[in-house]
Amino acid sequence: MPDARWLQSYSGVRATLGGGPGVSEDDETFAFRHAYCYALSRLQAHPAASARIVLARDPRPTGPALSVAQIRGLTSACRDLGVSLELVNLGIVSTPVWQHAVRLFEAHGGVMITASHNPIDDNGWKYATGVDSLGGDPAPPGALLSAADMGSLIRAANAFKPAPTHTAVDPEADEDARERAIAQYVAFVADSYHAHAPGARVVIDPNGGAASRIAARAFRALGVEPIVVNNEEGVVAHEIDVEQVRPSGVHVLHDLAERVRAEEALFGLAYDFDADRGNLTYVDASGAVQIPSPQAAAAINTAIALAVHRRKGDARQAVVVASDATSCRVGRIAAAFGAQVVEVETGEINVVTAMRDAERRGLRAVVGVEGPNGGTIFAGTTCRDGTLVGAGALLASADAELRAIISRALTPGRAMAPGLSGFIDALPAQRSFMEKRLAPADWSTTVARLDREFPRRFAEELAGGWERFEIVYSYIRDVGPVRPLATGYGWKARVSRPGAEGFLWIRGSKTEAGVARLIGDGPDEASARALLALGRRLLDL
Repeated sequence: MPDARWLQSYSGVRATLGGGPGVSEDDETFAFRHAYCYALSRLQAHPAASARIVLARDPRPTGPALSVAQIRGLTSACRDLGVSLELVNLGIVSTPVWQHAVRLFEAHGGVMITASHNPIDDNGWKYATGVDSLGGDPAPPGALLSAADMGSLIRAANAFKPAPTHTAVDPEADEDARERAIAQYVAFVADSYHAHAPGARVVIDPNGGAASRIAARAFRALGVEPIVVNNEEGVVAHEIDVEQVRPSGVHVLHDLAERVRAEEALFGLAYDFDADRGNLTYVDASGAVQIPSPQAAAAINTAIALAVHRRKGDARQAVVVASDATSCRVGRIAAAFGAQVVEVETGEINVVTAMRDAERRGLRAVVGVEGPNGGTIFAGTTCRDGTLVGAGALLASADAELRAIISRALTPGRAMAPGLSGFIDALPAQRSFMEKRLAPADWSTTVARLDREFPRRFAEELAGGWERFEIVYSYIRDVGPVRPLATGYGWKARVSRPGAEGFLWIRGSKTEAGVARLIGDGPDEASARALLALGRRLLDL
């Protein structure tokens, strides 16, 4: 039976484990069973005499203990199959480095111990496809498992009975392998954008996370000597989720923003703990501190990626893949560049899979974005990448040629103002607001009712001068025995009038048990907030 504390979904497995280095015997067993079933599923689908698995983690205190449990599970599965295990243990690296390393070492799969942006007391793991999976997996090597594969793994792990072995394992990292992986990743960042801005001042904040030994090195490869704060690995200086506003009303990035001002830097970049996301802050032309929302970050990254594609002279049709909760702003930017937009269900793996499908059809998937969390998947990658977000911001701030390309597409006949502030001001106007709501005790009843009634009630209560609306989808899908609100329910309705569009989006969180997320998106603040309020009424929370 599944442990009720663990949230299981196709985006990963995580739970609150506490601040100490140890984990309970039950948690060890839970991790062992998942690792065992993961190795079994990989090797049964792609038989081999030996299995190479890439293991990595972020600096959370429980990382070593969970690494040991995962290693024991992998080892036991390989032993039972008569397969030798070659473990490439990278130790502490970012999720982007880990995913690149799966391909670098031509591994059959990979395990990343992380709870991403969750608090330091949480931890969990993600699993990746392998290089031998090209014929069998919809996603490319190094990407997260598909929803179907992860759902099967969850069911198998929850039904699995054997207790973990207690054989001695070596949890120490292979320093040579880690250096190879980091060096390859840094070269990839440099080759992706060729952003060189000697003398530019940039402040970066790894917050003691997995970017601590990687981020500064990557920026140096871009020709920038960054100003680095909070860089002691494992020492958390502030909240890990850097999208938050504290109860006092002060944004988590306030201190970083003030450092940007003091240093007269182009911008500041703060990472989450596994460094797959980067959040920006800058000082605008009036001297005011600005912290772009996740939806704004998706728009920034889309414009940069499309401009880079145009500068390269790539003749292939550009494609932007966007999750279904991404602001209409991204679609407007894509249209300005003549790019196609493919909309997919929320989830990193869904974005990656659609990008791969576009490439198979001879198109060029330049970028994939998940608007609500600001996550961006760039061409050549299989996961969100906070460092590439920073590289894009550097281009947007200081690369004159690229800024000219963007200006011609978005503001023809009007010069773009200097710096990151001017670049962002050139993006199409659109406002998007997200709200998290705790679910009622009878949530299953609420979901069933809303799935039946959403179209009718939306039509009855629609306001704000909208002339047309369409129900884009309503669905309820289960990927396995998971905690409540990790089952993939959701509803979306798109609204429009001449020259304007927006949407209302409602969905249960796949990473936070008991939480529903609502998004109102519109051409201005009033219309976006009105749609958000409509969502609250529809939910009857």
